Amino acid sequence: MRKIAAVSITTGKFVAGIVIAILVSSAVSVGFSMMLAIGPEGPQGETGATGATGLQGPKGDIGATGPAGATGATGATGATGLQGPKGDKGDTGATGATGPPGPEGERGFGMPQQGNISIGYSEFIPSYNNEMVKYDEIFGRGLLNLAGSKITFIAPVQLPHGAKITNGTFYFYDNDDDFFIFYFGRSNQTYGDTIGNTDNFPGLDTPGYDHVSFSSINHAIVDNNNYYYWLWIVFPASSISYLYYRFQYALIEYEFPA
Repeated sequence: MRKIAAVSITTGKFVAGIVIAILVSSAVSVGFSMMLAIGPEGPQGETGATGATGLQGPKGDIGATGPAGATGATGATGATGLQGPKGDKGDTGATGATGPPGPEGERGFGMPQQGNISIGYSEFIPSYNNEMVKYDEIFGRGLLNLAGSKITFIAPVQLPHGAKITNGTFYFYDNDDDFFIFYFGRSNQTYGDTIGNTDNFPGLDTPGYDHVSFSSINHAIVDNNNYYYWLWIVFPASSISYLYYRFQYALIEYEFPA
């Protein structure tokens, strides 16, 4: 068998050969063309199709700031926000001036509307001649007059200030034909007044306990700021026995004005 001689041509060498051939042909064409006269310009060919958009160029510099626009209209008021936390208490203000006093209220129940005070026989002392006085502790427990004539006795009286004196009553024993005289009064350093007086004229001729009261009252409102108060007794004397006249006590009644 005969072997065919193989010719090995590489691809690279083949392509290089073609390129060289093209270049040689182009050079020949150019040279040939130069030797020919230049003819007139042919008509403009049709516009070719728009090529594809090229890539975006780099970003330019920032331009100058434009003038400020007009002020816009005021927007609507927004909704009220939530209440904030309570603040600290402020300092106490100065005390205001005292107002005028109000009207006087009604008297309370703690003060009794009526009352009385009893002055017993042992509170009385004679205005003179102390030897003629005796306190009877057996017969009726009263004040006795041992003198052979009338004698006067006096006793202090303490009443609540502002009270109104309404009555005075005197209790005694009378068994003879003479009579007692009773006075209730007030005095200060310069003068005195009679508030009330009474007696049991003409007296009793039969044994008996009795009492008498004032028929009228003067200077009825108690004024302890300017006066002191007293009882005065003109005590009769018995020609038979000093036991025939005895004084027991006085009762002074009062009330508080409404």
